[in-house]
Amino acid sequence: MKKLVFVIVLLQLMVFANADDRIRNYNDQISFIFNLSNKFIINEMGIVEYPENSYMMYKITYNNSNALNNRRYLIISCNHGNEIAPVYAIKDFILYLDSKEQVINNITIDFIYILNPYGFEYNIRYNGQEKDLNRDFITVKTPEIKIFINSIKDTQYVGMYDFHEHGATKGFMLYYYANKNKELSKDILNMLKDNNIVLENEWVDVILKTKDGSIYVPFYAKWYYRSILKQETTGLYFDRLNVDEVFTFETPTYKNIEERKLIIDLILKYLFEYNIKNK
Repeated sequence: MKKLVFVIVLLQLMVFANADDRIRNYNDQISFIFNLSNKFIINEMGIVEYPENSYMMYKITYNNSNALNNRRYLIISCNHGNEIAPVYAIKDFILYLDSKEQVINNITIDFIYILNPYGFEYNIRYNGQEKDLNRDFITVKTPEIKIFINSIKDTQYVGMYDFHEHGATKGFMLYYYANKNKELSKDILNMLKDNNIVLENEWVDVILKTKDGSIYVPFYAKWYYRSILKQETTGLYFDRLNVDEVFTFETPTYKNIEERKLIIDLILKYLFEYNIKNK
């Protein structure tokens, strides 16, 4: 009997410990989207189910009117649950768009605000299966990526921008996947330098070395990931879909949260203005 009581108490403690492990609350974080104006449409993408948690995933669409004729862009954050500055910065950007008196014509933006709700809540890189979502675009075994791909599979995007953070760099860096994006890459980095943002020059991704804040992903690196590793990131996936502008942005986590949010805010507003003026 004593052993049975001990086991029951132990199981209860494990349940409470699991609840205490939750660093943030996903539903609290997304609650603001339900108070947005009619400039936005909130779409339920699907539910991710885990034994202890379930999460409704949302796509937040800015300016869905005449969307078939608009240039459409996709912004992703929280692919990895412990990369949190993009979550807070993109919330601020969504509220910034909502505060503008008029909707910007000819542009529609889809936000996948938190791609990894479980990782966000528990402040871990992976999902509830201990899988890296940003390697699952070939096998598509994770529920989050299945839901995500299903929700955007018939959408023709002009640009895809995925916001990440990096724990081993001292400066900001970005990945681009096509030579046609080289000039825009330079423009973004020059804008950041003008705002006194330090750029990364030391990080080496396998054999691809950062130069002046950027890594260009050539065909042999794409082939290696897809054919040998059987993996794709968001960048590789949307590059394969021939989306015109594909970028992965990496803010350095050694900076404080406000500095990281500033970098992301500068990029978002620059891209927004760029795509209004130059397309």
